[in-house]
Amino acid sequence: MKKIILTLIVCVAFIAPSAAFAQCDNDDFMDECAVLLEDYMYVKSFDINTKSAKSKNAAITQYSYVFSKGTNYVITVCDQNKPGNKMVVSLYDRNKKLVATNVDPKTRKQYNKIIYPCQATGVYYLKYTWQANKVGCGVSILGFKK
Repeated sequence: MKKIILTLIVCVAFIAPSAAFAQCDNDDFMDECAVLLEDYMYVKSFDINTKSAKSKNAAITQYSYVFSKGTNYVITVCDQNKPGNKMVVSLYDRNKKLVATNVDPKTRKQYNKIIYPCQATGVYYLKYTWQANKVGCGVSILGFKK
C-alpha cells in the first residue's frame, strides 16, 4: 500500500508542473494590448495559445475577418515577452497574399502592432506564429478607424 501511495505522489509531482506550464491566461495580456489600440475602436480580440502544440502546424493559429476599403486597421500583439520567442502576426488579403507583418523583413525588428490601410473590401486572414517555430501564449486585438 505504501508503494502505491509513494508512486502516486511521484506521478503527481511530475505531471502537475507540466499541466501548469500548458495553461495560458490571456487576460494577463489584454490590458497591455488594449493600450496599444490608442485611438482605434476595439473590434475583436484573439486568444493565441499554442503552448500545448504537438506539431509544427499546430503552432500556427489563423483567423479570418472582413475588412472594408477605406478603413484603417490596427492589429496588436502581446505575449510573454520571452527573448527569442515573440509572437509574429502576418496579414494576408483575400488572395492569400501577404500584405503586412509585425516583423521588418530587412532588419528583423519586431513590433507590437501593425497598421493597415485597407485598399479593397474582402476577407483577410490573420496568421499567428512564433519566432523560430516555437510555441507560446498571448493575445491579439483588432481595431479600426475611418
